[in-house]
Formats: sequence, structure tokens, C-alpha cells
Amino acid sequence: MDEALRELQKTDEVEVLRPNIYAVRYDFGRITPSMINDYEYCPRLLWVQARLGRKFLTRRSLVALIRGRLLHERYERMLSAAEDVLAEYKIELGDMVGVVDLVFRRNEKMIPVEIKSGVTTRESHVKQLQIYIGLLKADFGYLVYRNKVERIERNPEAAKVLDEIRNVLKSSEPPPVDRGRCRGCPFRSICDIYSK
Repeated sequence: MDEALRELQKTDEVEVLRPNIYAVRYDFGRITPSMINDYEYCPRLLWVQARLGRKFLTRRSLVALIRGRLLHERYERMLSAAEDVLAEYKIELGDMVGVVDLVFRRNEKMIPVEIKSGVTTRESHVKQLQIYIGLLKADFGYLVYRNKVERIERNPEAAKVLDEIRNVLKSSEPPPVDRGRCRGCPFRSICDIYSK
């Protein structure tokens, strides 16, 4: 754990909010497909994070974040030398900005590839990739985990979640409390303080 914390501190200022709860500065000014994970975990928590300009991390998610970065770096090193591969491909459209891990160029087509460490839900990963597929006007993309690769088809409905996220971030009031979800949430005390 200390190694993961030191690694994150190389790129971010890390605040300790509670034992095993950390925060890093985060720009919520633009919508990103990676916000899907936070939104699906808890819209209210996403709202609180946006108000504070901080992304909250547990000890587990901090370790997963560093593992994910290392996995990304490994893939990017292996593939970035190829002419038909773009690493960290940035897409901007209106108030939305995203960075596709890898993009394979095939003739006139661009095929997005998202590399995941597997900590958040697969459903969030799929939606994020489907948004990139739509933005790049591709028919499909690839979701890469440490031990498997999945081909994911285009789904125009996936982008609707960005409108839901946009509404949460623009709201002056926090989304309603989901008591069932709050019960076991490690961020509950922080959320309770800042969502009033």
C-alpha cells in the first residue's frame, strides 16, 4: 500500500481524509466517460466530489489505480511503436472530453481499445468503450483485461449516461440518498458532511 501511495504522490497531491480514505484534485468541469464508474457507484458521491473538486479513493481503489496505470504503461510501451497504433488518443466534443487508451487504425477506420484492471464493474467499462466507439464512428472496439480480451459492439444508447452525469454535475442540489447503498459505503461520513 505504501508503494501505491508513493507512486500516486509522484503525479498527484494526495490528501488523507480519513484512515484508508484519500482524495486527489480532479477537474469535474468537463464530462468524461471515465465518470461512469463514479456515477454508477453513487450519483450523490459524484456530486460531492464535483463540489469539492476531489476524486475520492479507498485504499483498495488507490492500489487498483496504480495497477491500472502500470498495466496501461506496459501495453502502451509494447504497441506505441507500431505505426497504426495511437496511445492515449484524446477526443473532445462540446463539454465532453475522453482519452482512449489505444486506437488501432485500420484503413480509414479507428478501433478503440480500453485497457482495464478489472476493479470496477464490467458494465461501466462496456459503456465507456461504447461511447468511444460512437465518437470514433467505429463498429466495435476491444475491452482488454489482464487475462482476456472482449470485442464490444457499438451501442448508441450508451451515451445517454453522459446526460445523466451532466445533470448530476449541474444540479445545485445533491441527488437523493440511497440508504441501502450508503450503509456499507466507506465515503458515507464525508458524503454526509458535504452534501448538506
